[in-house]
Amino acid sequence: MRQPHLQRFIDRISIDGVPTPVRYQMRIVEGEQAELLVDEQTGRVSLVVPSMTTVSPTVLEIAILQAGARCLALLGTADRRVLLHGSAVTGTDDGRAVAVLDGGLGQGKTSLALGLAKAGCALLVDEFTFVTCDREKIVVAPAPRLPWHVRGDMAPYLAPEHPDRRLLFPDQLAPVGTAKTAVSLALIVVPDSGIPAGKLEQIDPAQAGILLTSAVTDHVAKLIDPSLDHVSIFSDPHQVRFASGHPLLNRRTQLCTPPRTVLDRLSRVPTFRVGIGSPADIAFSVEAVKHAVEAL
Repeated sequence: MRQPHLQRFIDRISIDGVPTPVRYQMRIVEGEQAELLVDEQTGRVSLVVPSMTTVSPTVLEIAILQAGARCLALLGTADRRVLLHGSAVTGTDDGRAVAVLDGGLGQGKTSLALGLAKAGCALLVDEFTFVTCDREKIVVAPAPRLPWHVRGDMAPYLAPEHPDRRLLFPDQLAPVGTAKTAVSLALIVVPDSGIPAGKLEQIDPAQAGILLTSAVTDHVAKLIDPSLDHVSIFSDPHQVRFASGHPLLNRRTQLCTPPRTVLDRLSRVPTFRVGIGSPADIAFSVEAVKHAVEAL
């Protein structure tokens, strides 16, 4: 690889040791044009990242994270594993998780999760929250090797030691703690700029599934249609294809239909909207979520 920073990034997010046999595998190479090939039969993914210098290192790193997590979600549906669009921290006295999920607005998730971590919670995962659902509980998988994406306007409040870096690994966010074991999900919060910062509104379980549909479908939808992404190395859906040559877009309806059982199970978890405002207001939102946690 001609870009050493990418190799260092890949080495840092990769697991120590390779399990045998390997079920899913992603190959990353450099080329003239970005491309993603998904082989459903073998579980192999091939990601071509552009070698041109017009693409920033951070965008390339985000592309690797997106491709890895989204393709794993696409290929691993038989494992009862679901990829949610949002972040998670451990927030209760018994170490259960609080998930900060997208409700269709696409804002404030990482900032609120990091604010909770600064207030005493431990980091679980940013943006790519894998959960396993069963009849009894939802279990959140930790991702201690993956970075957190800190917005530039939030850096002075959440990561003042790294004002110019957008992707920060958990050790760079110290003294915030990092959780390394899977935990059950106790609470879901959805940041909402349409209500005052710090205001908390509980969602009726009958409506929670509707609110959380985007959290369940967003990542796969963006894999299929890159135009939905705020940051992407792809400009055309035909750059994301199955190994057979057909674009994933051809199966959009099938792949983006959320499992009813997943939405039903998520709707049983206490779910709240929380007002999210300017960076200076983050403390109000954090305090509101802490009150919801204490009430569990």
